[in-house]
Amino acid sequence: MKRAPIALVALFALAGAAYAQQPAQPHASSDVLFLPAVQYGGPLRISGGLAVFVPIGDRGTSRRQGVVIEGSGGQGGARLSAGLARFIEAFGLDARAVLNRTWSSPLGASPDSTYGGLEAGLSIAYVRVSVGVAHRISGASGPDATILTWGVALQLPHYFGRR
Repeated sequence: MKRAPIALVALFALAGAAYAQQPAQPHASSDVLFLPAVQYGGPLRISGGLAVFVPIGDRGTSRRQGVVIEGSGGQGGARLSAGLARFIEAFGLDARAVLNRTWSSPLGASPDSTYGGLEAGLSIAYVRVSVGVAHRISGASGPDATILTWGVALQLPHYFGRR
């Protein structure tokens, strides 16, 4: 059973290496960017998800800014996030509002609880790291009322809307 998450991470790593070998293709800054990802962090543990970046503002530059919306699920729970992001070539920064719902075995959080908070992320090529803080909105009282959210993700960007 413990080999399945390791195999999943290895599969995404191999897919990322194969994707990186493809020749670079130009894209318009108005393209919608899909970011499927596999992540490890708290409170979800190993999770998979999809973020969608919708650009707003300036068009036709190497700098893109816009709105990012993400949903993911994993061993420790599920998560929704939305916020603002800015990309310059392969580098990105984002700030998001995050809603986490934990299952029975979250990492660093109370089980069967809902947490809301804020998170900041940094993306460099295919890797995204994030850190934030969330407070319990519902669930059993006790420890872990306020938690640290964090994650390290491998994401494989795909543009939709190429011309």
